Amino acid sequence: MTNNRLFLGALFFLLLLSCKEEHGQDKHPDIPKFPATSNTHIIIQPIEDEVDKILYNDSTLVYTHYKDSISFYSVRTGLKHNIKSPVFVYGDGFFIVENKDGKYELLNDLTLKKQEIKTVDQSARYKRAEDSLRSIYTQKSDYEINQVNDSLFIRNFSAQYHLPKGKIPYTRELKKGDLYVHTGQDQFIILNVPYSLDQFLNPLVKPTDKIISPDFKRHFIPFEGGSPPKNIFKAYDYALISKLWVWGGGGNHYVLSIPHMVESGYHYINISLNQQKGKFKIMSNGSPEFNTIPDRINNQLYFINNRQLYRAFTK
Repeated sequence: MTNNRLFLGALFFLLLLSCKEEHGQDKHPDIPKFPATSNTHIIIQPIEDEVDKILYNDSTLVYTHYKDSISFYSVRTGLKHNIKSPVFVYGDGFFIVENKDGKYELLNDLTLKKQEIKTVDQSARYKRAEDSLRSIYTQKSDYEINQVNDSLFIRNFSAQYHLPKGKIPYTRELKKGDLYVHTGQDQFIILNVPYSLDQFLNPLVKPTDKIISPDFKRHFIPFEGGSPPKNIFKAYDYALISKLWVWGGGGNHYVLSIPHMVESGYHYINISLNQQKGKFKIMSNGSPEFNTIPDRINNQLYFINNRQLYRAFTK
């Protein structure tokens, strides 16, 4: 084992000698560093870091973080509201979150004040129907009884909530076993959803053209990443600043840490916004993302780079 480690160490040492570190210089020292720009009329401001998923409309950005928290940001006032919740679903005019006691709360999507929604639990009713069928059909197998129970239960559910035949309600999963359901005429939270009802309500297992698409009071659009067809950012140059070996993780008593080369440098970017043009440079070990929300909100653009949310506007 010791000889193998010595051999690997010598091999890595030779590898390091054969690939020298490199250092470069800033090609454009006069250009300001991001988020400043060469045009004082173009402003880029950081809003929040550790951003994961984003929903937006013409007045509000809602984004989840990697640490089970959610932020609401008003693009009109600049005010922010943050809550911790592992659950986040958008309903019809409200957000569904889970409070610190493990209970669902609804927050109005404009005021963020709490509001009420109907909550139903069908699990006890489902079990009673199953027990009743089992006492009647004593010769049937468990599988046959479940098939009958599932069919009757779903038929009764559709009639109770006025579902058109063959239509699937608008559905979003909350915690495992719980669903937010919008039937087009009614909306509610179902707790402890029986498996067969979950499959019936789940649009992922049915043809999508049968899903009921209710007219929501306000629409929040999910931002899937990427950039709009006409991006305001355009890279035009690059300068290597450093290229060196670093030791990666994973090393222990038996396995050596593996060295790898890391390169970083300045990316030089043109920015064009509201008929204003400018430049900036940004240090990165890869091409900057600049994933831009395609719609201007209150005449401002919002984008993500390296999990940081920014807004860009002109003054």
